[in-house]
Amino acid sequence: MSERLITAADVPALLAGAEFFSTSAAGEGIDFAGVWLGDILDHTGPVRLVAAGDLDPGTACAAIGAMGSTTAMAELPPSGDEPAVLARSLEGRCGPLGAVLPLNAASVNALFPVAAAALLGLPLIDCDGMGRVFPLIHQTTFELAGLSLAPMAAVSAGYDSLLLETGSARAERLARVVAQSAGGWLLCALYPTRVGELAGAAIPGSMSRVLEVGRVLLAHAPGRPAWTGGPAHPPWESGPAPDGGPSWEGGPYREGGPGARRVVAPHERLLAELTAVTGASVLGGGRLVEIGPSVRQAAALFPGNPVGLAVHDHDSGRLIRIEAHNELILALSDGSLAAAVPDLLCLLDRGTLRMTGPGRLTAGDLVDVLVVPAAPLWHTIPGLALGGPGAFGFPLRHPKEASR
Repeated sequence: MSERLITAADVPALLAGAEFFSTSAAGEGIDFAGVWLGDILDHTGPVRLVAAGDLDPGTACAAIGAMGSTTAMAELPPSGDEPAVLARSLEGRCGPLGAVLPLNAASVNALFPVAAAALLGLPLIDCDGMGRVFPLIHQTTFELAGLSLAPMAAVSAGYDSLLLETGSARAERLARVVAQSAGGWLLCALYPTRVGELAGAAIPGSMSRVLEVGRVLLAHAPGRPAWTGGPAHPPWESGPAPDGGPSWEGGPYREGGPGARRVVAPHERLLAELTAVTGASVLGGGRLVEIGPSVRQAAALFPGNPVGLAVHDHDSGRLIRIEAHNELILALSDGSLAAAVPDLLCLLDRGTLRMTGPGRLTAGDLVDVLVVPAAPLWHTIPGLALGGPGAFGFPLRHPKEASR
């Protein structure tokens, strides 16, 4: 058994990890969901996080995820009754649910499935269908594996409920119209299936990764004790760490022996841990020299706020240009495509040591650009067709596709 428990004490790590996997631009303004989830877990007790293989293959399950505006969610928050409405809606078609799973373990959708599992008294399966944020509910590995999105149940904060039985793309269009008319967001239960069908269709371990990355980010957050395991040290002092002693948390320190010492900045240590945990690479880092509306418009189906950013890489002098349509879509290094969806582009604010995005940035800020490889399913030909740059209206071949 690989079961573990998610408790109220895990909520800060969930929030931090959810921001990381939201590709920066989509993870803003979700703190309200952490407060809501913490209150629920205080009342219901912990949620069981289980691997799909630990459950009976015949167990009925469904993916839980919200669609719409996180700003609207914060202004018109869920009450806690929504998961029960979804479960009742699906029960007549699929039978009683025996487990739930995240539609995508990122942004608010890393927290809402935990709340649903807690309120329904069900286990949460440690997997998801995106591994990141995508704007459309059918941009999933479930879709790539041939699982049906429908029947899809949805409920608004005003308890408007619907059950959609239609194709994936049409369900997206219909549900988005309802979301806009019902307060700006919907909580959905979709891709109802049996646990045995998740093998090869879901990305395993997604929630565990969110928690692990969140803990790394929290461990480096400003305000934590400046020194772990040794005597107090003044913040930002650049003197050497004691030989063989503990590392400094809160400012740069010098590493290496006499004659080979160099200052290691806090963001460098954090980047090293994040790359080790996620398999990410650092595309570059430096000063944000440009931010503003992008000339590239997303396809009509995609909700988007086109923004362009430019980062001057301090080490190489390269100019890294990033295109965002709510999510960060692609990065160009001196004009050449360096990274693109479905891989994750993430921005780390060196000042706050927090994941950031266009809504939090201004010209002059110092950021690092990380690229996290997507799950292998996304790098197949069908995966790139559904979630690659071409799906967002960019007539470009993904770097991995171009190298084949």
